[in-house]
Amino acid sequence: MKLTDLRPGDRIPLATYRMGFHKGFRLSQALRLVSYLERLGITTLYASPLFASRSGSNHGYDVTDPTRLNPEIGNRTDFERLGRALRDRRMGMILDIVPNHMAAHFENPWWRDLLENGESSRFSMFFDVDWDPPQRALEHRISLPILGAPYQKVLENREFELVFGKRGFAVRYWGTLLPVDPGTLQPVLAEIREQLPESQEKDVSEARDAIAAISDEIARLSSRNPSRFTRRLRSRSGERIHKSLRALRRKSLPFREAMDKTLAEYNGIRGIPSSFDRLDALLDRQVYWLSHWKTVTRTLNYRRFFDVADLVGVRMEDERVFEAFHHQLLDWVSKGLVTGVRVDHVDGLRDPSEYLGRLVRHLREALPQGTPQVWVEKILASGEPLPGDWPVMGTTGYEFMNRLTAVSGDPEGVRSIRRWYETRISPGASFEDSVYHLKKYVAETLLGGELRRLTLMLEWLAQNGRTARELPFRDLQGGIVEISACLAVYRTYMRNDAVSQADRTRIDQVLSEARRRHRVRRQGLYRFFERILTLDIPADTPAERKVRWTDFVAGWQQFTGPVMAKGVEDTAFYRYSPLISFNEVGGDPRCEALDTTSFHAFNARRLDTHPLTLSATSTHDTKRSEDVRARIQVLSEYGEEWIARVEQWMRWNRSLRVSFQGVTVPDPALELFLYQTLVGAWPLAGEKEGDFSARMEAYAVKVVREAKIRSNWITPDTGYEEALLNFLRALFGKRRTTPFWEDFVRFSAEVAREGAALSLGWLVLKMTSPGVCDFYQGTELWDLSLVDPDNRRPVDYARRERFLADILSGRKTDPGGIFHQLLDNWPDGRVKMFVMLSVLEERRRHPDLFLEGSYRPLNPGWEEEQQMVGFVRSLPGRDLLAVVSRRVRGRLAPGSLRVIDGRFAGKSVPLPEGVDPGGWRHLLTGNPVRAFAGEGPALMMEDVMAGAPLSVLVREKTLSEGNKR
Repeated sequence: MKLTDLRPGDRIPLATYRMGFHKGFRLSQALRLVSYLERLGITTLYASPLFASRSGSNHGYDVTDPTRLNPEIGNRTDFERLGRALRDRRMGMILDIVPNHMAAHFENPWWRDLLENGESSRFSMFFDVDWDPPQRALEHRISLPILGAPYQKVLENREFELVFGKRGFAVRYWGTLLPVDPGTLQPVLAEIREQLPESQEKDVSEARDAIAAISDEIARLSSRNPSRFTRRLRSRSGERIHKSLRALRRKSLPFREAMDKTLAEYNGIRGIPSSFDRLDALLDRQVYWLSHWKTVTRTLNYRRFFDVADLVGVRMEDERVFEAFHHQLLDWVSKGLVTGVRVDHVDGLRDPSEYLGRLVRHLREALPQGTPQVWVEKILASGEPLPGDWPVMGTTGYEFMNRLTAVSGDPEGVRSIRRWYETRISPGASFEDSVYHLKKYVAETLLGGELRRLTLMLEWLAQNGRTARELPFRDLQGGIVEISACLAVYRTYMRNDAVSQADRTRIDQVLSEARRRHRVRRQGLYRFFERILTLDIPADTPAERKVRWTDFVAGWQQFTGPVMAKGVEDTAFYRYSPLISFNEVGGDPRCEALDTTSFHAFNARRLDTHPLTLSATSTHDTKRSEDVRARIQVLSEYGEEWIARVEQWMRWNRSLRVSFQGVTVPDPALELFLYQTLVGAWPLAGEKEGDFSARMEAYAVKVVREAKIRSNWITPDTGYEEALLNFLRALFGKRRTTPFWEDFVRFSAEVAREGAALSLGWLVLKMTSPGVCDFYQGTELWDLSLVDPDNRRPVDYARRERFLADILSGRKTDPGGIFHQLLDNWPDGRVKMFVMLSVLEERRRHPDLFLEGSYRPLNPGWEEEQQMVGFVRSLPGRDLLAVVSRRVRGRLAPGSLRVIDGRFAGKSVPLPEGVDPGGWRHLLTGNPVRAFAGEGPALMMEDVMAGAPLSVLVREKTLSEGNKR
């Protein structure tokens, strides 16, 4: 979307601030912070999902009801007050929405109705369920492979319990509630009737009559017929039955006592298998088919979010589903409470382009006078553009974050560390081969249910065609795995019979790589895949075959994203650890460096194609915060010295390692991973050592489970994990009493200072590069958080408000000196807030300069020589210059973030041709900047940098200058 598409009344974001809402941080708390955010320079609150989600959810991505606000975060009045407070300040709200999936949970009324009524549910078209799978037992049913043991064992161990609650009869399995189809309750009611006393007393007779009436209602209940009329009728009848049963239990003591006896008998007696016959028969009549979780690869017949069984895929391609899901959102937009939308996991949708087009149309209808503002969570591979037909502002900014990391540090240091890692730490390690094999592993195991469904679809196409009917199931399944593992992007975007040239090229590359890796595999298989995946559908193809063909391709495209995410981000990134600052969402650990020319070309493309795309450095999904990542990236500047230090640490800590089942814990790669994390996250001040060690223990367990080598989330090896924790406890237990700790504390303190300097440079580049700068909650000060859930810890906003007041006061009393004071007192983080405040204020004063000002890089030869990166942004009437040091080691004065005195003396900063060197002012000190006498326009480097590793200058032109341009 172009800036020319905007309308005068649009509340366009200049700086967004992400807040995560849950019962521990409610809308009323955000309301109290609106004034603080405004003073900080934030223009847009970027909210996590606000719709009703599972009770106790700390993130909101497990939505249970998109038609209402989450009651745990506040009520409608709270939301409207927050919206008005933002609107009154010309601030906006971007709301995160989750159209791809919902919680498969009893609290979800749509899912609950589906589990009660099956295909006759009003919501049967809402969820991505295969009602006609090949297994006869699953015909017209939903497989729920959620049991921790085989069905019989769970049943006879009394782990199922028939209960009666506020929504009627349900089956409880530990913390999971499953509804009971009212149409299957006749045997239960018959037994309750038998349990009533034989007395003719009035209350007993009334209970018998009521049971008879309810039984008649059940008898009239229609079958699970998928016709539209039957769906509506059956759901309403079921609701009446539940309501009648609740009322009867509430008012009739005889009925209540008889029901309790019946429930006790239904739930059986452990050790007497026959006592569970009735419950078994009742479960067998339900829509859902319960089984051990290990059967998922054979029985799963609904689409999940990744490998999470309690998040079910939503059929957002259906117009009715779309309208039901977005009704509340569109109401909030029409009232001006929400000004923009962030679409979570857009790649999970069957047709992202169709969905986004529909969303934009509905947003325009909801607010005709405004411009639809939509951003997508889309992870772009290196060099991959955002699809041109998506009507969006841009992405959530991971690609910017990774280029910031890559343009920093020492390329030779990166290469040295990687060579050492692949020869000494993990001999023979290859990230490329690791990714290939891990993607295959994920496809065949974690996503085995989805893989089987796809293979069955493909088998039908093969068997009902001429050229591939003899291809066996195993080859077809292996082919799907192979091409998914060889795909270098998250997914392709083929639509019905439309295949773009970019997608056709991707498919050619995938098939070429698959053939290279498996030369002996029958070539007819890949010719078949080429025809299928490029939608080479003959004109005379029967309608059913065409539908099944396009369904398979759509399903495969929804499959490859989870394969990539689980194989790379959630597995390979926790195994391959030369320099884990590169192991980020959308990142590439094989990256050595990005030259400034490539960085500038990237920024220029953003300005041209998506000037309002987000620029992120920390999010709720990043593997580590920006400040942790900056410290780790600094290690590249130490290169061989870092290598020698790690080897010495390993020797010193050899005695602390633990032997478990013949394996040394931790292994060298994991130990290196932990040392990098310790250096990156080591507290500056204020955090108790016990709190940090507890965080590190929780993080270490997550690392080994994600790596899936000796432990995992499904079958964790607690013995191995305890051995790892014993290593960490022994490490922390030796605090300050060993050579390791003496060396670590001294070294980590130096890296912390250098990492802070690098992070400040990233902050400047984020705020001055094309795009909308995005801030994650709390990162206005140093934030040393690790991956979720560590990055969801409460934010101390009282401290931040106090610091902001101090900065505003200090700026009045000493406007020219406060920046250097804060550089000297860097550990408290106020210098980060000051830089953020200063640039964001300039963004608010001159938004056009930052959003649409031209982008001209500094001379690449100068950048390479000085190890700097910089550019000029210009509009008629105003210029801005940003210059940042790409390397920091050895450049800082002791104990400070100031640069060593004299480093910039006598040097110049050459300006792009045509930029006047006169009239520049340093934004952070207010001081004028002198021109440098020499050939071409240039500035005195000493004035530009003002003793710091980063700089932002502004220049207001005279009227005559502006007219000349």
